[in-house]
Amino acid sequence: MKTKIILYLFLCFAFNRGMAQDIKESNLRFIEVTGSAEMEIQPDEIRFQIRIGEYFKEEYDKGKTEKDYVTKVPLEDIEKSLLKELTSIGITKDQMIISDVSSESYWLAEAKMFRKSKTIEIVITDFKKMADIISSVKTKGIKDMGISELKNKRITEYRKEVKMQAMKAAKEKADYLLQSVGENIGKLLSATELDNTNNYFWQPQNALSNSIMPSQQSGSEDKENMRKIKLKYEIRARFEIK
Repeated sequence: MKTKIILYLFLCFAFNRGMAQDIKESNLRFIEVTGSAEMEIQPDEIRFQIRIGEYFKEEYDKGKTEKDYVTKVPLEDIEKSLLKELTSIGITKDQMIISDVSSESYWLAEAKMFRKSKTIEIVITDFKKMADIISSVKTKGIKDMGISELKNKRITEYRKEVKMQAMKAAKEKADYLLQSVGENIGKLLSATELDNTNNYFWQPQNALSNSIMPSQQSGSEDKENMRKIKLKYEIRARFEIK
């Protein structure tokens, strides 16, 4: 019986303490803001992709139509020609990553034919080399080419720095907002990193589209922006109002 009374008293104490805590928190004045920060990073590794695919020789003959397509150039020949051109401008085999062969259907008259394709990824560290590839590669059968990914070895450090700047921005925002109404900022109550799933190595929307390559008409500033890794992070923070 004594044990039951002690347990009852303990539960009452815990319940009353919880209510007091809830009342205290409900009376707490706070401000909640979102801070953000951005950074552009120069990449030290560039992944450049070239997609090749089988084609018909007749496609390049003037006056020929699909009904004349009969001589299909095998993927092996196209790849051999491309690798030869890449080697001639200083690209080594160690810099190349070749994907598995895939097939795409192609309708010719009433007969369904298949044409094989393959993607070759080239790892380079200099945009000048990328320009050499674009200007030098003349192999027929190239479907598209472009930057697939930009990397930097210190990306983890840069991410930490941007997140810290976002946290500082949140505090600064809360501070000047409160000062505008004659209040003062207090201690940090909570902080939440918002969904930043898009903040990873720069990825174009269409990794193999020629549209991602800067055109001759593009301004120098646009070209430079396309060649950088952009990081952006947001922090939602709650501060006490003194």
